[in-house]
Amino acid sequence: MYMLSLNYLPSIAVALLLFILCYIFKRAYPNPYPGIPYNTSSARKFWGDSSGLLDAVKITEDPAKFIFQQSRKLHSPVIQLFFAPFSNPTIIIDDVREVKDILSNRTHEFDRAPRTQDAYRSLLPHCSLVKATGPAFKHQRRFWEGVTGTPFLRRVAEPKMYRCALGLIDLLRAQAEMAGGRPFYCFDDFDVAAFELIWELVFGTNVNSISNARDKVLCAASGTVQPPSLDSLARIPVIQKPDMCEAVSFFIGTVAKSLKSVSQTWHLWYLRQQPAYKRKLAFKKRTIDGLIESTRSKLAGLSEGQLMELEESSALATGVRRQLLAHIRQGQPVNVPFPASVQAEIHDELFMLLVAGHETKAVLLSWSVKFLVANPEKQEKLRNALVDAFPKGLNGEQPSMKAIMSTSIPYLEAYMEESMRVANTSPRLVRTTTTETRVLGYSIPNGATVLLNPYIGTQPLDIPEHLRSETSRNSKGNFESYWDMSGMDDFQPERWLAEDGSFNPRQFPRLAFSAGPRMCYGRNLALTEFRVNLVLLVLNFKFEPLPKGLDSMESQQRLFRMPRQCYVRLSPL
Repeated sequence: MYMLSLNYLPSIAVALLLFILCYIFKRAYPNPYPGIPYNTSSARKFWGDSSGLLDAVKITEDPAKFIFQQSRKLHSPVIQLFFAPFSNPTIIIDDVREVKDILSNRTHEFDRAPRTQDAYRSLLPHCSLVKATGPAFKHQRRFWEGVTGTPFLRRVAEPKMYRCALGLIDLLRAQAEMAGGRPFYCFDDFDVAAFELIWELVFGTNVNSISNARDKVLCAASGTVQPPSLDSLARIPVIQKPDMCEAVSFFIGTVAKSLKSVSQTWHLWYLRQQPAYKRKLAFKKRTIDGLIESTRSKLAGLSEGQLMELEESSALATGVRRQLLAHIRQGQPVNVPFPASVQAEIHDELFMLLVAGHETKAVLLSWSVKFLVANPEKQEKLRNALVDAFPKGLNGEQPSMKAIMSTSIPYLEAYMEESMRVANTSPRLVRTTTTETRVLGYSIPNGATVLLNPYIGTQPLDIPEHLRSETSRNSKGNFESYWDMSGMDDFQPERWLAEDGSFNPRQFPRLAFSAGPRMCYGRNLALTEFRVNLVLLVLNFKFEPLPKGLDSMESQQRLFRMPRQCYVRLSPL
């Protein structure tokens, strides 16, 4: 009897193994949430919608484009897609009015998604970006409140911003003269200009990258033989970026890759083991910690009254001053280095400002000049509006920073808004539900990953008002042209103008900088920088048509959606 039972053991083991394999196999396949539309063919595939996504990315390098096309394919503002084996579906919400409401009024139901937090946590584990919306997040945001506010902007940022913008004009003028009417690559120009400004605003020192780049162009101009064809790319010296600028670009690339990865955890682990990652991380820590300690030691000898009266000259000085005041009021010593946890929070928040401010300007300027080239009649209309506002601009006299910021130019405002809308630099906002909830009549389970589409570019689906949340219904009148979104794929700044020619920001929802408690708190800084650079660029150069092959409007995804090509052919004015 005993021997008989032993004889069954192999069969039992095989049956158990088959059961386990069947269970694993079943769990690996998509398991749709009930009641939410999805691609039925994808639900029968091991990789779900990932194969279609990867095929699309090979062509466009823009995953958001494929993702949100599925909503139109399924004729539903709420759908679910399957991106990886052994994982829950991702819910897609493609209704900009409801997206605005979720970001602004439903933060108790939707918080930042763990996948996004994890991508940044490996680099910035202590910054507010990776914290859930709670007491710790709110305390940290309050601590840094005003660091990019109006007083800092007017007193500190604007003079430096104007100087950097003029430096960029000088650099581009030198390159245009060297190119002799040929096109040249300009993203690196915007990149170093953005880095020079944000580094000075965050850390208070000038890296002189713009002037160094211009000097290099001037030195090389006479000895460089250009191609015979005016449609060939000009030979322009490669811009030497500061080491920290290279490090920032490197880390942006690693975060972007991890966000695209199917297995984010393993991908991040692999990246952190690479020698290049370790070298740049050590360089970042050594440099920024040194600047924090140097600033702390300079300010530690000041009294509470002196610290209160101290004019803040950078985000670094702001953070250190506020922390020293907190230590004084709590009776803690100020003549010793900050505790490790305090140092880490200041370090990570400063680096977050550096990364976000650097990338935002470069990408916005890149798209805006592409729209100038692709829409010559809009370029001319914008230039005429600027000349009307600043008549001396045609004579080579640059308008002052005060004039640029205080003069009402409706078409400039409209051009900026339309550039941000069409550029769609943040095409996907990821949240996770913190409770079971409903969106547009669909039940969304607790813990679901939700992808929000902030793009204002397609006619919204007809959704009965009673299916919307109360706060969404109450905001119906806030967007005057929401129901007429025809032709939104076209670049038309005029859509933001009222009948009397004034700029009307209430035409459509505006989500370029997100909304609600997690809205980008560098928004005013970015808009001011965008305005002054755009004004000076259009007054100083005519952006000529580009040869075929250099004029693509295709995009690629890093932290932000950026143009795949960024070339200009400039005629100085």
